[in-house]
Order: sequence, then C-alpha cells, then structure tokens
Amino acid sequence: MRDEGQMAESQLSELRNMHVLLEEARMLARNLAYHRRARLEDVLEDVLGRALDEVDRQIEELRSSSRD
Repeated sequence: MRDEGQMAESQLSELRNMHVLLEEARMLARNLAYHRRARLEDVLEDVLGRALDEVDRQIEELRSSSRD
C-alpha cells in the first residue's frame, strides 16, 4: 500500500510538471501567433487547451483515488 501511495504521488508530481510545461507552451504559442498574426494561435490554443484539460482530469483522478 505504501508503494502505491508513493507511485501516485510521483504520478501527481509528473502531471503537475506537465501542466506547467503546457501552460508555458500555450504562452509561447500566443506570443508566436501575435508576432506572426497567424491563425496558428487558434490551432495551438485548441490542442494545448485539450492537453491541459486531460492533465487536469488525470490530476483530479489521482487525487480522488489516493483519498480512497
């Protein structure tokens, strides 16, 4: 049971790191699109937004399962 808790905590940490990286990618994509004035921003925003939603969902799932 203890190993499972450590594994869940490790996964949670990795997901949090992924969330930070995706937020940074989103910011860079916005800056790129601003400078290029391209439709690229919409595409990247959509892709990164979905990735962030999935990471957030997995974080919540891990939190709930660790409480059980």
